Amino acid sequence: MYDRYSMFVKRNRRKLLLLIIIVNIISFLGLIRIHISTNFDVFMPKKSYEKNLYDRMNKTFQSGEQLMIMVEFENNVLSVEGLKELLKISDSIKMIKGVKSVISPLPEKVPIGFKLLDVKEVSSKNIDKVIKFVMDMKETVNIKEKDGKYYAMYIVIPEDHENVMNITKGLKKELKSYKFYISGNSYLESKIFDYILLIIFILPPTAFFLIVNVFKWQIGNFKATIFSVMPAGMAALWTMGILGWTGKDLSVVTVLVPIFTIVMGSADGLHFVSHFLENKQNGLPNTKSLSITLSSVGRAMIMTTLTTMAGFISLTTINSQSMVQMGFFASIGIGLAAVATWFVLPVVLIESGEFKFKKTSLNISSFFEKLSNKKALIISSLIVILFIPGLFNLNANFNVLKMYKSYTEVRKNVEKIQEVFGSALPVFLAYNHNNIFEPEIANDILDLQKQLLKTGNVQKIISIYDIISLVNEHLYGQKGYPQQIPRILLIKRLLPQEQLLSFVDSEGKNGRSMIFLKDLENNTLNSLKQVVDSYRGTERNLYLAGTPFVIKEMNDSIISQQFKSLTLALILVFVLLLLSQRNLITPLFSIIPISITLVGLFGFMGYSGMDLNIVTITMASIVIGVGIDYSIHFVELFKYYSKMGKNNPLEKTFKSASKPILANALGLAIGLTAMFLSPLTIHSYLAGIMWVTMIISSFVSLTLLPFLIKVWYSKHQKIK
Repeated sequence: MYDRYSMFVKRNRRKLLLLIIIVNIISFLGLIRIHISTNFDVFMPKKSYEKNLYDRMNKTFQSGEQLMIMVEFENNVLSVEGLKELLKISDSIKMIKGVKSVISPLPEKVPIGFKLLDVKEVSSKNIDKVIKFVMDMKETVNIKEKDGKYYAMYIVIPEDHENVMNITKGLKKELKSYKFYISGNSYLESKIFDYILLIIFILPPTAFFLIVNVFKWQIGNFKATIFSVMPAGMAALWTMGILGWTGKDLSVVTVLVPIFTIVMGSADGLHFVSHFLENKQNGLPNTKSLSITLSSVGRAMIMTTLTTMAGFISLTTINSQSMVQMGFFASIGIGLAAVATWFVLPVVLIESGEFKFKKTSLNISSFFEKLSNKKALIISSLIVILFIPGLFNLNANFNVLKMYKSYTEVRKNVEKIQEVFGSALPVFLAYNHNNIFEPEIANDILDLQKQLLKTGNVQKIISIYDIISLVNEHLYGQKGYPQQIPRILLIKRLLPQEQLLSFVDSEGKNGRSMIFLKDLENNTLNSLKQVVDSYRGTERNLYLAGTPFVIKEMNDSIISQQFKSLTLALILVFVLLLLSQRNLITPLFSIIPISITLVGLFGFMGYSGMDLNIVTITMASIVIGVGIDYSIHFVELFKYYSKMGKNNPLEKTFKSASKPILANALGLAIGLTAMFLSPLTIHSYLAGIMWVTMIISSFVSLTLLPFLIKVWYSKHQKIK
């Protein structure tokens, strides 16, 4: 069969080359059609109770996430010129396209007595009264002094999410003479666009370069090395082309598809070229070398492709649309890498000339062969014992701030705002009533806010009731929320419209409080929920809303989703092995190395403090699909040499398989090292995880697995 296929390739080589070129062109055209998605929906469940609450609040107040702009000043802004400068900046921000409204750190008009003074008309005669108002309004006026510098916070409400990137660009133009910092979930999302562009243009080429160098060590010839990674590179292009032609978005998760395709899809190319060159070195012509190569590793390549695809397909059980999409397209990428290996490599190798090889004195096979005895059992046991304690340190405590590395502009901005104002990403407490300004509901909400502050997890809370209470004290000298409706209405008329609409809807039936937290950890969010839940009986329809609660909902379900995904991956891989091997012992032997690797994976995550999140949980399923490949290649080669009647087939298997397996493991680990260049921590976590798992998986596959085969083979004399 393989002889006929080799002859077919040789006779139709030009036609097949033309077909490959056409497919590449079509794929490239699809690549340039890809749309980049910056939403945090990737970290959110598909059917989310918290997301529904968040959308409900945004619809009620006709606003999305707010942008927080902190401007730094060298001089005291609480002066005549300083106050006018604050309003000038506010006017400049309002002029930016896409800005719906701006809440200035200081109202444009300040109540002096029962009259409103336009701050633009402030002078040395009335500056003291304006400053007194600022002091009386306390935390509701966003002006701070720290370390001799002054900071003013502007809250910007975009017209919609799509305008955030334009607003950010506009701010850099309008505020070019000021040092300023930006925060808010919508800003964090918008910066994802820049980072995805960096990732897509830097990481895949870097991964390709690293893999080429590792594979060159195994193959010993640069041209042959390029041939070995060519199928995976083409598969990445084809997959991205399909992504573009089908109109799918490229997110912070799906951007990993081409990297996974290049790094993991290159395994078959390495094994194919390695064995092809081995046959050529034995003096066989290209056609015969191709036929024998397909005969010896063809079956293994099919199985490793299917098991790796199974690992990715298991990710479709996760309750995230982006993760389902990533699992689906990554499995397509791996499948296309296999197709390219079977069709592209024969086309380029069938007419290849002689290859010059650089000799290496490193005897990898003998090293592992010496360890494939009881030492392997001892070392494998020690690996399990070493990593098991780390399992107890695992936790799911991911939040959006943790996604950005400390050197990124986003992280620096957020940390600076937190340093000055205590918090940079607010959440909301929403409520409704027939008349949101009535003292009854005001007293309830103010009391609830006090209880939230007592948890110790809240930096400050601002609501319309706080603002009215402070104005009441400023004008009438009475603390607390006024209990007389006429007074409430009078104060309400003194407040800026932008400020009112940020806390109360246009009908006056829905209100919200802005809560600034000390952090976004699960325990902090849980403490808020516990306090608010105890107020359910007040019939105020209270609910907490914000992106952190949506992500927390995913955190709460991540362990169960991990279990489902992991179980499905193991079942799919085991069934594929069972159908392929047609006996129970070989699949069981093959599963043992990957089981030890999984213990190492989760133990390493626990020791290193990595949070389980929607991205890191993918690695367990992927490791199952990829790590099992080494067992498959070793077992299939052993069976091949046994059937060929070779003397000491295990020794022959070591010589043929150990270096390609090790090179592939190092190639995967070193290839994904490119992800350390990503500005996102989640990608660096994947690189670290891959190093640990590939080292364990390849080592156990080349030591413990041969030892088990040796013991079994010595008793039964053959592999059925």
